[in-house]
Amino acid sequence: MGLFDKKYCDICGDKIGLLGNRKLEDGNMCKDCAKKLSPFFSDRRSSTVGEIKQQLAYREQNKQILAGFSPMFTFGEDDKIYIDPMKQSFVVSSRNPGSWSDENPDVIPLSSVTGCNLRVDEDREEIYTQGKDGEEVSYNPPRYKFTYDFYIDIKVNNPYFDEITAKLNDSDVEGMGTMEYNRYQQMAQQVINNLTQNGNAGMPMTGGYNQPMNNGMPMNQGYAPAGAYGQPNPYAQQNAYNQPMNQGYAPANGYNQPMNNGYNQPMNNGYNQPMNQGYNQQPAYSQQPVSQAWVCPACNATNESGAFCACCGTPRQR
Repeated sequence: MGLFDKKYCDICGDKIGLLGNRKLEDGNMCKDCAKKLSPFFSDRRSSTVGEIKQQLAYREQNKQILAGFSPMFTFGEDDKIYIDPMKQSFVVSSRNPGSWSDENPDVIPLSSVTGCNLRVDEDREEIYTQGKDGEEVSYNPPRYKFTYDFYIDIKVNNPYFDEITAKLNDSDVEGMGTMEYNRYQQMAQQVINNLTQNGNAGMPMTGGYNQPMNNGMPMNQGYAPAGAYGQPNPYAQQNAYNQPMNQGYAPANGYNQPMNNGYNQPMNNGYNQPMNQGYNQQPAYSQQPVSQAWVCPACNATNESGAFCACCGTPRQR
């Protein structure tokens, strides 16, 4: 058989056009059939015709499942991670809301996620100064501009692929520790919490991207009380915003402050409590300082104090 002999697709039977052949282990496939494969599948050349047909049947079933997929949470700005907590599943697509279903992205059950990690790639570019003759010369010592890209590597149990990589940022992130850098760190933690269920027996944590930050730092550190776009999360347990109990201190108003209500606190009332030998006695119920924290009405960021929101600059409402 010559190099330019006509070939036929072993999947659909159609004639394969010039430069349209996609080699399989034991046959040929046209580019139209290849487009129907999972975008995360990368083992085509070592796959048999039978294995490809099985995957295409799986992809047709995926269309039916996708029709009932209704994402509540969205993360990412380059690649998008859409999560449906009701169906306990997610999809990853590079397309925006409204068009992501056109490419038939694989619907992945949360139960099939075996690992989820943040990967931050650093790139550096040397900064030069101008020499006496106008040429570029290095500083002494050399100076660099650092930029970062944020990736989520998701390990899954799937017969056709075992890893999905999603890039969160759509442009270079400059400077470690900046508000933008911290925002993507927070976003990544929220993705990990949702996809791995964070030990909450299937209860999703917070959703929505571009979540508010407090003075440039991620809020709640994975104990998120809010759902998508700052709305209450109907799936979260209402136990003071799912905050840890802080070794015997009951959280007040969701901020892990000691309640000082007489429970587990020294009462100093003479009943089986040490009286400190009569020195420096304290009232049974000491008053706690009034918190100055306030929530920004524009972006829902929590601010510890101040007259302006540290995240968006909105004035504090009195």
